[in-house]
Amino acid sequence: MRSHLLLTGALASLTAVGCVAPPEDRPDAEAATTTATAIVVVERTTGPGDAIRGDAVIARFVRVRQGSVDEQALRIAGAAWELPAAGTCVAAAQDIAQPALQPRSVDLLDVGVLTTSTLDGSYNAAKSTVMLPRSMPDPTGVVSGVFYSARSAEAFTPTARLQLHTSGGPDMPEGFRVDVASPHDVGDVRVTSAPSGLDIGWDVDTVSSDLVYVDVIGQSSRILRCSALDVGQLSIPAASLGAIDEGMVSVHRLHRESFRAKGIEPGEIRFDLARVVAFHR
Repeated sequence: MRSHLLLTGALASLTAVGCVAPPEDRPDAEAATTTATAIVVVERTTGPGDAIRGDAVIARFVRVRQGSVDEQALRIAGAAWELPAAGTCVAAAQDIAQPALQPRSVDLLDVGVLTTSTLDGSYNAAKSTVMLPRSMPDPTGVVSGVFYSARSAEAFTPTARLQLHTSGGPDMPEGFRVDVASPHDVGDVRVTSAPSGLDIGWDVDTVSSDLVYVDVIGQSSRILRCSALDVGQLSIPAASLGAIDEGMVSVHRLHRESFRAKGIEPGEIRFDLARVVAFHR
């Protein structure tokens, strides 16, 4: 699906009489933003034990008809992170408080073929993941356009440079190429049960100011989500765990790298790297 055509009202010059005509008074003549916000999410999950799942890459190039791309527009486009504030926990049965969505149109742009590549020491592409635009299903008629997604055995190499390249498409004819640093994987996750609850530890990226969130998973679903700064330790009170005696803990490191390119302001690559371990109380 092609994204909505973005039309800008034009002032017609009347040279014969030396005056300017007023702009057309039509909804299609409303001013639209000329830049897009790019959100690219790279996900990796390992565990429990030696289990390894395929990496996932999901990308959206978001533009709105009026105003700027804010958190609400990202929520409409499915590109917002729903996380509790650092140092707090939210039960799965509770909703994280969000303002009501206001009616607005969100366009997801077709930028052609999208490729993510891991760069080696000579800045050559060592391995690549190629994505084609896919139509965005939207029964409500609020979101129009395409998104990108793919699964790969190894979408990136931790601490290496990750390159993002678009070939150019109907909504952004000029492609672009940028690269960013990727973070460390989450390693050495430890879960200790105590009468007071669960003590969770993980290896720390000493140069990081990332956010970490922890999901506590019961037999079939998530029961609790907590967040903290990447300081290597988080305690979950027994009262928050309820009657659960065993399950899984998934520790996620969230790392953001911003970028700018022609037609993209701002752009962000988000890494969500997780390790899953079992626990017993």
